[in-house]
Amino acid sequence: MQDFFWTGPFASASVNLQNFTDGLYFAHLFSDSLKERQRIEKAHAKAIADDDLELAIAKKTELDYLDGIFKLTLEMRAPIDGVEFD
Repeated sequence: MQDFFWTGPFASASVNLQNFTDGLYFAHLFSDSLKERQRIEKAHAKAIADDDLELAIAKKTELDYLDGIFKLTLEMRAPIDGVEFD
């Protein structure tokens, strides 16, 4: 019975469903990460305005770290020549 969704007419539907749910989950996580980045960015701006150099540097480090993660994630999710291999 396990082969039912891996061969025949339901195989592509099963793969498409998995790709769709993976995409939804990725979009949710990415959205949450962007909200977190905005929160840190506001804290960074406030630290600069308050002349708190130590906190500003810490927040800038967090922003740089998140930006690196975003770049890596987008590179991993980028289609190759317009074709995705998920």
